[in-house]
Amino acid sequence: MRKVLALFTLVLALALGSLGTAGFSQMPPIKVGVLAPLSGFAAADGKSVLTGIQIAAEEINAKGGILGRRVELVTYDDQADPKQAVSFTRRLIELERVAFIIGGSYSGASLAASPVANEAGVLFMAAYAVHPDITRAKPFAFRMGLLGPVQGRVGAQLVKDLKLKRVAILTIQNDFGRALEAGFREHAKKVGLEVVFAEAYPPGNQNFTPLLTRLRGVAPDAIYASGYYAEAANLVRQARALGLRVPIIGQEGYDSPKFIELAGPAAEGVLLTTTLDRDSRNPEVQGFLKKYRERAGIPADMVAASGFSALKVMALSVEKANRLDSEAVRWALRSLTNLESAVGHIYYFTEDGDPVKTATVQVVRNGEFRRFRNYTDLSLLKP
Repeated sequence: MRKVLALFTLVLALALGSLGTAGFSQMPPIKVGVLAPLSGFAAADGKSVLTGIQIAAEEINAKGGILGRRVELVTYDDQADPKQAVSFTRRLIELERVAFIIGGSYSGASLAASPVANEAGVLFMAAYAVHPDITRAKPFAFRMGLLGPVQGRVGAQLVKDLKLKRVAILTIQNDFGRALEAGFREHAKKVGLEVVFAEAYPPGNQNFTPLLTRLRGVAPDAIYASGYYAEAANLVRQARALGLRVPIIGQEGYDSPKFIELAGPAAEGVLLTTTLDRDSRNPEVQGFLKKYRERAGIPADMVAASGFSALKVMALSVEKANRLDSEAVRWALRSLTNLESAVGHIYYFTEDGDPVKTATVQVVRNGEFRRFRNYTDLSLLKP
């Protein structure tokens, strides 16, 4: 009798499992749009963010999908170009009929894409772009990364905490750099830092020696320099070659294994404000880092972790709303509090859709990014 009962139980379990799998596979998937710069100057970041999003989609699908439906990614290469971003956003909305969009691109492209999605009433989540206007006055636009001016304030506070005073600012001449500089200057004035030098440089710049030579003449205590990993690598190598040994403070644009590879020994000791704390004990962080390394063969960066977290948070919001209606999902997302994500602790989302979240300062030590300190003071982190 026990054997018959055990056999019946096994057959029933297999049947139910088969029905569940069949039901999942027969339901239409939930299409999620992804914009990422998969070619061009930002291709390394595009590949990284897409890998992070793919890992998140696999995790979600392995647990039953969203609302019992499989997640299907629909990806377009926007080349970090605003015109391409607008065109592909329209295509995702009008032709692909996506439920929502993950913006895995830079501030310029995201600034162009988010109004298009917002006007159509389609949710847009910028994974890591920092410019305030991506979300401002756009009820269907949200952000996963740290707002540019907030990150700039954290940079200024770091200079203060290092007990330094005279600072030089080097700004990449685009929306990313301007947003960071605005926040840095605002807080620098508040905490009594003295800006002794300030210059902007064009994206893609390779020769910083003339600029750094003039900067050296004012003898700053620290350099606050925005840029992406390629510019940052050239900047720090040339600064060290000129004998500038003062602390160099970068931002999330430096947060890539490519920066350490290209800068070589000059990367040692460089500090950067970002949101991926490699030394966090949060299982979400360590699980992601492990999966990313297994998939990509290299350590994860902030860009990948932000894409991963963006999709996970959107999925959580849809589940909380219990439907795909954009209005319901945006209110569910706005109500999320005290989330542990792969890119820090999220206290809450503001009315503009920006996360109030922890910031981390990483330092390059022995060829790796390591935690230097974390910032959790809400007076510093609020937009």
